[in-house]
Amino acid sequence: MLDQLRAQMAAFLAAHDVCILSTAGAAGAWAMPARYLARGLEVDCLAPRWADVAYQLEQDPRVLLVIPSQISDPSTEPGLSLSKGSGQRFGFRISDEQTAPQSATLRLRSAQASPLVGGTRGGLRWLQIQGTAEPVGAPDWASLLPGWTSAVAPDDLYLVVRVTPARLDLFDERQGWGARETVEM
Repeated sequence: MLDQLRAQMAAFLAAHDVCILSTAGAAGAWAMPARYLARGLEVDCLAPRWADVAYQLEQDPRVLLVIPSQISDPSTEPGLSLSKGSGQRFGFRISDEQTAPQSATLRLRSAQASPLVGGTRGGLRWLQIQGTAEPVGAPDWASLLPGWTSAVAPDDLYLVVRVTPARLDLFDERQGWGARETVEM
């Protein structure tokens, strides 16, 4: 069961490439979005050098990453949908002489109230990683920045830090409020 959960978390990491990287150094709490490359359950985060992440990590190497799910179920999102069919529902039918046999129906989905005020319908899903980060001496730039074409070396612009997890929590509110699965390393 634990191996299956680790594999599920590794697959979640591999399916995404942006996280919120947060630290708490002498200057207080700090967070920013960062691109990352998953290496199993470890993560290489790409942070711009202007972001002071190196300074924060010198103070305290503990980090918290939050990787929100970018997958949504379009059937639960309010808005417009275009579908083929001959019937008409909540909207108007688009047809002319050339498309009449294959007419399309424009449907307006119900915009029912979200369970969270201004929130997302269907529940949130995210992976949270608590761990330690340290700078990577020789980053794999080809994997981190495929197709890099700048005349400036990526090492001059970015710092890569490897996050080694101590705890991973996969939250999935679609399974119920506060539902989560945890792996402690």
